[in-house]
Amino acid sequence: MSVQHVVWDWNGTLLDDLEVVLGAVNVAMATLDGPPVDGDIYRTHFTRPIQHFYEGLLGRSISESEWHLLNDTYHEAYYSQVHDAPLAFDALDALARVDGLGWNQSLLSMTPQARLEWVVADHGLFDRLQPVTGLPGQTGGLKAEHMELHLDRQNLVGPQVAVIGDTPDDVTAAKAVGAVAILYDSGSHHREQLDEVGVPVVNSLVEAIETALSL
Repeated sequence: MSVQHVVWDWNGTLLDDLEVVLGAVNVAMATLDGPPVDGDIYRTHFTRPIQHFYEGLLGRSISESEWHLLNDTYHEAYYSQVHDAPLAFDALDALARVDGLGWNQSLLSMTPQARLEWVVADHGLFDRLQPVTGLPGQTGGLKAEHMELHLDRQNLVGPQVAVIGDTPDDVTAAKAVGAVAILYDSGSHHREQLDEVGVPVVNSLVEAIETALSL
C-alpha cells in the first residue's frame, strides 16, 4: 500500500519556532532558579514527556506543583511570542507538492487544541490541513497515544500515511500505527540523535515529500 496522506508535525516542522521555544523555556526555568538554556543544551536534553525534559535540565526530579508551574509559565511565554515565528523556509512549497500529488494532509501536534487552531489559522493553513488535531488538555504524554485516534478519525491505516516531524517521538508515533516516518533536521535535535533513530532524515520539507514518494 503506497502513501496517500501526510500527517505533519507543527512545532519545529512546519513552524520554525525554535527561538521562541528557547526563550519560553528560559522564562520557565527562571521560576525555579534553573540555569539558562541555549540551543545546544536544549538539543541535548529534549525528550518527552516534557516533565522529564525539565528534570534533565534541572538535574533533579520535580514535584507536580513545580511541573504545573513550569508548564503554565512556558505556555504563557511561548504564546505571547509565537506569532513572530515564521513557517519553515519551504513549508508552503512542501504543502503545494503534497497537493500536486493528490494526497491529503493533516496536522497532529502536542499543542493544546485551541492554541493550535489559533496559530495555524494565523498562518492561513487551518483549512488546508484537516483535521488539525491538538491536545484536549494542557499536557498529553506521548504522541503515539494520539496518532491512532487521529488516523481513525480519517478512516486511514498506517501504511497509507507518511508522518513528517522533527523528533524521535514522531517516529515512535508513526511506528505505533505502521506508518512511514521521516525526520526533518530543523535544529531541535542534534543530527546524530536523529540519524540514530533509523528512519530517513532530510534537510528540507520538500525533500521529505520526495522521500515519502520514493518509499
